[in-house]
Amino acid sequence: MKFPVCELYEAEDCFYCQCAGCPVVSNSTPGCVLEEISFGTYRFLGDTPSGGNKALFYFTNNDGSSASKEDAIHVEIREYNNDEKQIGVLFGLIDPDGISNPPINE
Repeated sequence: MKFPVCELYEAEDCFYCQCAGCPVVSNSTPGCVLEEISFGTYRFLGDTPSGGNKALFYFTNNDGSSASKEDAIHVEIREYNNDEKQIGVLFGLIDPDGISNPPINE
């Protein structure tokens, strides 16, 4: 499953998140489905794979510290339902070519 889906950058089959490798992820870019809410943290509003309606993307370095999307090594995606209850967590690695590896479900 490709999540989230936008018209700016196409994820390859078998990869999960095109946002991790997208060179234009920015809330100032028209058409981007992510909104930066703080350094290294982005919000997606819409349907999620676990049946939620919102997801938060946390980009980190190898030490687990927040990192810019461009410098990140890891991404953690937390999915939430209408009641703001966390219903899923996904972890992924960002490869050097800018494509996120398929996540590992918690």
